[in-house]
Amino acid sequence: MSTANAVTLVIDGAIARLSIDRPAQRNAMTHAMWQALGEHLKTIRSSDARALMLSSTGEHFCAGADIAELRSQLADPAALRANAQLVQAVQAELAAMPIPSLALIRGACVGGGVGLAVACDLRLATPDARFALTPTRLGLHYSLADTRRLAAVIGLARAREMLLTAALVDAPTAAAWGLVSRLCEDAATLDRESLEQASAWTQASPDALACTKRVLALLDGSQPAAEADLSADFLAAFDGPDFREGASAFLEKRPAHFPDKKD
Repeated sequence: MSTANAVTLVIDGAIARLSIDRPAQRNAMTHAMWQALGEHLKTIRSSDARALMLSSTGEHFCAGADIAELRSQLADPAALRANAQLVQAVQAELAAMPIPSLALIRGACVGGGVGLAVACDLRLATPDARFALTPTRLGLHYSLADTRRLAAVIGLARAREMLLTAALVDAPTAAAWGLVSRLCEDAATLDRESLEQASAWTQASPDALACTKRVLALLDGSQPAAEADLSADFLAAFDGPDFREGASAFLEKRPAHFPDKKD
């Protein structure tokens, strides 16, 4: 039975809400779910959404790969490689989204769950969240792209510790490392603060947010870009409609109203 419908998308005004809905399996991801997630990201790109929230139903964010599917693929290395390539592509697409994104994390966030979380711009979590990367226990390598994103978030020393020890990292430690951007006291606070942050993004300049993400991606090495192009974008913004609106709103002491902008 396909699990594609276990990843859902709701675009509520300017906020896109992606949800992993497989709580009985701790939201473990199947090949079909990764495919569905990729299709949803394409839909979001073509929409007027200005912020992306990634969450899960139940007590856990994502326990990684689906064990039953992994067992069935063990005799088919080609299928395993194809799945790994799909996961890499979808995570790269999430990281490269022109709109800002945040992950709402509770409970287990393991393997591919960490990959999803780190591909988001911010990660808000409850105190019961826990994180682990265990490829060495499975005889696998952690990809260059995944390692680069992880190190960009928590630093090379902490990435080395997570990957070489495969130890479980609790929420307070994850927050101290920067793996968790903001630690919320409970699930209700997590939902409220995540929505507040997403709503704040919808009021900001889409062009400025997208350009900021491109600059950060250049600095962390995840998305190559020409420095000259980014410098030109920086200067062009002073003559752009978003700056005119933002400056006028500031001087007139009113909220800014930025137009939609698709990449």
